[in-house]
Amino acid sequence: MVLFRRFTALVATLLLAATGVLAADEPTLTAETVIAKARAALAADPADLAKVKSLRMVFTAYDEQSRPLNATTLTLAAGGYRLQSTADRDRGLEAAVCAGRLEGWTSSKADALSPRSVRPVPYEEFKKLRDMALDDLAFFAAPPAGLGTATYRGPSEIAGRKTQAVEYAYGSGLRITRHFDAASFALVASDQTTPKGELQRQQVESLTKVDGISFPAKETIYVDGKKSGEVTYDQVKVNPALTPGLFDFPSF
Repeated sequence: MVLFRRFTALVATLLLAATGVLAADEPTLTAETVIAKARAALAADPADLAKVKSLRMVFTAYDEQSRPLNATTLTLAAGGYRLQSTADRDRGLEAAVCAGRLEGWTSSKADALSPRSVRPVPYEEFKKLRDMALDDLAFFAAPPAGLGTATYRGPSEIAGRKTQAVEYAYGSGLRITRHFDAASFALVASDQTTPKGELQRQQVESLTKVDGISFPAKETIYVDGKKSGEVTYDQVKVNPALTPGLFDFPSF
């Protein structure tokens, strides 16, 4: 009996030692390691992501009952250029907001018969728009030094899926927390705070590949945990040709 107990204790000690070695071999997750895995999940060769200098996405927004609301075209270009144009064809409503080279501007049109109004946006908003453009084209990379930080926020769970969270914080005040699948490191959801202080979550429902890069195909939008709508990405173009002066302050 004594011999058996000594043998059992020896086996237990060896098992604990082996477990310790395995745990030591597991890399500690950091923002850098999660980001590297997430970028690898986007493309077979993450180096291809740096070749994307412009991007155009056309998406449709739906309300919580899946009724179409409007269509939006988002155009991005390296250097912090961003133009988002939204149209409601049923009512003739049009709206746009843009970050150009030195300034931001917004335009709107209430209906088909109304004149179009154009105005510059405040500088603080312009800075945030530029950071949004940089973030959109970064493909999950950390903000450049001096412009912001990426911080690992630990494990989380989204709709029953185990995830790892990274918060991206920019000097303009832009804050985005992204949740990546703990196994595949594909994007599961993105969180931002609305101007009213509510938590808005864009939960990825499906993905599509364009030129070898994964993009969301459909997202469900939640505000403070309650479904507020859906978005389908109807068209994605990588490095599209851009019209000269597209991001300039418009003149009519």
